[in-house]
This record gives sequence, C-alpha cells and structure tokens, in this order.
Amino acid sequence: MHTKQSYFKYRLLVLMDLSKASLVALDNAIQLAEVVNGNVEVFHVKAPTDVVRYENQYSAITEIHEDYHNTMLRLRNIITNAEKKNHIQIKYQMAYGNIKIAIKEHIDKVQPDIILLGKRKSKFIDFLSNGITKFVLKHSTSNILIAGESYRFHSYSDISLGIYGKTLRKHGFQIINDLNQKGTKPTRIFNIGNKKESENELLPNKRNVVSYVFSEGANTLDAIASYVSKTNTQLFCIPRNSTNDRTLLKLGKVETPIKGVINKLNIPILFLR
Repeated sequence: MHTKQSYFKYRLLVLMDLSKASLVALDNAIQLAEVVNGNVEVFHVKAPTDVVRYENQYSAITEIHEDYHNTMLRLRNIITNAEKKNHIQIKYQMAYGNIKIAIKEHIDKVQPDIILLGKRKSKFIDFLSNGITKFVLKHSTSNILIAGESYRFHSYSDISLGIYGKTLRKHGFQIINDLNQKGTKPTRIFNIGNKKESENELLPNKRNVVSYVFSEGANTLDAIASYVSKTNTQLFCIPRNSTNDRTLLKLGKVETPIKGVINKLNIPILFLR
C-alpha cells in the first residue's frame, strides 16, 4: 500500500474544482499512481470574486472564512473517502486568488511529473479551448492527463495504449514503459505518413507493437478516431513539442489534424512532455 512507501517515482497533481469531471480526474490519478508508483496531491483554488458578495471589508473577510470552512470540509470528505477506499495517502491544499496565477505558482512549487484535469461534457466540442486546460498546456512542462468523462473507468493495470505520431522523448519512453511493465496488450501507434518511419523512430523495440498509418485526406481524422475506438484503446498518448509537425503541441497551441482527433475521443488523453 502507498501508505507504507517512502519513495515514489512520479508526483501526480490533480487540479480540482470539485466538479464531477474533476472527481473523475482524481479517480484516474489514484489508479495511475498504483501502476507507476506515484503519490497524489490535490490542489483547489477559488477566485475571491466568486465568493464575496459585499464591498464591506469585514463582511468580505467573514464570507471568505465561511467559504473556506465549508469548502475544506467538502474537500476533506472527498479525500478521506478516496483514501479509505484505495488505501492511499493524498495531500490536498486550497487557495484563494487569481485562478491561473495560483495554479502556475503551485505547479512551479511542487514540480509535478503528471498533472491531471477533468474534461467537462459542456467543453467536449473543443475542450482544448477550456481556459484552464489551454493555460496548463501552455505554461507547464509536466506531462498532462485529461481524464475521460466516464465514472466506470478501467484500471491502468494492463491498459491498452495508443500513441499518436512517430517521436517520443526519453521521459515519454519511461512513462510508456512503466505503464506497460505488466501489460499483455499491444501498444498501438497511430500516425499519418510513412509506416516504416513510425515503427522505427517511435518504438525501436517492436515487440507487441501494432502500427496504423493513415494517408492524408478529408476523412483521415474520422478514420483515426474510429480505429482508436474499434481497437478498444484506453489511453491515447500524444508527444508534446514533437519534431513531427503534425503534432505541434507547442505553447499550448494544438493544431490540426491531431486537434480534430482529440475532440472526437472520450478516453483519457496523456500529453507527454
């Protein structure tokens, strides 16, 4: 159990707004931590303007104190239930301030290996345009996992991995290897271009690797999304700052065609640094 462990390989940070989507992200973090030997931390931030209704300074301070007490109680209950259910220790922290600035400062402070966020259904058409998601992609060098929407999620143990593109950095290789350490399912590569390049450059060890290469065309995005679904791929990995110009996840700017594929998927997506 993680409670008896003094060393963790990965630091996982869950950005929670207490929505159902962020609860799914927390569940993903716990399951992922079990597989890759990680510890989990939760960070929740509120803007004072969302709490304070009165201009009077004393009244404003009172409102913030009351909100802090109520929100921390709710957050503590969520964490306590998760700890009891999964036999894991979870650190948590709450802050008030400009949400984006507070998130960046906390990320800079704790230096997480993986940041987890939830995906709201209302943002599904283009969830990458969500202010916080886009901000974190732009300002963090961590790996970023966007949780799927379903509560009935699979375990990260023996997960079916899919990877987009043909280039992985060293850290990306490490995470893939850790996820696959007890896996029996093939790793699937989805790319647009040359099949030989995809296999040789991405995963030199071709054991248990299946490559799907799509030619460019009007229906390419639909075809990739369809194959991801048909192959029961459970986690879709996308290298960030790839030399593959089709990925182009630089400064939080996600360009076509991969952006179109992302918005068609309803599974967790891991952006690899």
